[in-house]
Amino acid sequence: MKMLLALVCCLAAALLAGCAPGAASSTSLPDSGSPASVPAPASEAASASETPEWTDEAVAELFLSQEQNERRTVLSCAAVPDGGEELVGVVLYAEPEHTDVRLAFLASDGTFQPMGLEATPADPSGLAYLGEGKFRLDILDENGEPSGQVITFRRDGVKTYFAVEPEE
Repeated sequence: MKMLLALVCCLAAALLAGCAPGAASSTSLPDSGSPASVPAPASEAASASETPEWTDEAVAELFLSQEQNERRTVLSCAAVPDGGEELVGVVLYAEPEHTDVRLAFLASDGTFQPMGLEATPADPSGLAYLGEGKFRLDILDENGEPSGQVITFRRDGVKTYFAVEPEE
């Protein structure tokens, strides 16, 4: 009986040691030979880095990864490194069935607020993020010359506001 009790105590101690905080354990994927990587929960990922680093390429990739955007042509894009107005970037794009171009103000989940422009973008477009929800874009004026424009994107609750002004 004493022997059984000692065995049960040792087994219980071993099980509890495996559940202790900070106990290291790794799992390997079949045939991989390396530890499995498990993504951190969103709350942990957010606390690790308040503002993830977005690049122009990552913004374009996110935009094109959405099924409805597969037929659209990305002309230019700009990342929003400070996450202003909860945006990760803006994409200048064209659609096959329209002659105008559009801007997509992109959130991290791939959803976006579109804005149509009845203008022709310059080549290069000069699209750049200025900070505080403001973007710069060169469009062609009536003489075919590039004209700098500042586009402001702002949210107020569920409403979205755009403003376009000539660059000073």
